[in-house]
Amino acid sequence: MLSDYAQSIFNIPNYFPSKGAAFGVAAVYYAMGIVLAVQSFRAKNFSPSRYAVLIALMLGGAFTARGIYTIQNFSSTSAYTAFSVLVAIAPSFINLVDYIVLIILLKEVSNPPSKRILMGLSMFATSTAVAFGAVSIAGTVLVTSNASATRIETAVKLIKASVAGQLSVSILFIIITSVLLLRYREALRHTRTVAIIYVDGLLIIARNSAKIVPSFYPQSSLMRDSEAVWYCLDPLFTLLIIFVWVVLDLPSRCSQKAADHVNVYSNIS
Repeated sequence: MLSDYAQSIFNIPNYFPSKGAAFGVAAVYYAMGIVLAVQSFRAKNFSPSRYAVLIALMLGGAFTARGIYTIQNFSSTSAYTAFSVLVAIAPSFINLVDYIVLIILLKEVSNPPSKRILMGLSMFATSTAVAFGAVSIAGTVLVTSNASATRIETAVKLIKASVAGQLSVSILFIIITSVLLLRYREALRHTRTVAIIYVDGLLIIARNSAKIVPSFYPQSSLMRDSEAVWYCLDPLFTLLIIFVWVVLDLPSRCSQKAADHVNVYSNIS
């Protein structure tokens, strides 16, 4: 049996979750993923749109898993693990999408940053997304019904490191973006693309900040005591980000020179 502290870290609720809410949210994610896929096809732009579609489908799968383990009265360890992993890693890959959009935007200016700077941004975004995603997965899969105290302690440390790392990266993204856009003001003419970058960045900071509270201050149990509060302080932020991608048509925002950006690494190497 996990302690209250560990249950707070792993978002194990004190209430019985609504399967209807879980499947309903999953359906919204799937629908937005399909819309993004159609927009990508029309714009003939598959980077970073392919990641955006993947994130939407990933989160749809997460809430499908939440609905399944609710139906099975929390007896499905695999469904709970799938839900926890997918919800944990999605924010890292949202940051990756934003970095790719920023790189594409900067390459549009008449005097773009050096290839070294763009390569550094790309490598940093990819490495942090993969690293913190892997840490989240490791922390989640270590916890089973018969996990030892040592394994649980290790898992708690990994989850806390992942949450803190994601928050740090999301804050750093806003700082890097602001510095680069001040330097390359010409990029500001693409107002909708800039709006996507900043809205995404700020919403991810808000989401990661909300995740810090139960991770480092488990006595704050509001997210575990109320499903409505949990939905408002966790999935709502990623839902809004994907909604922004759909409304502002992320694929078309990056459709200029799309053929040049299908593979970011090949362009800046």
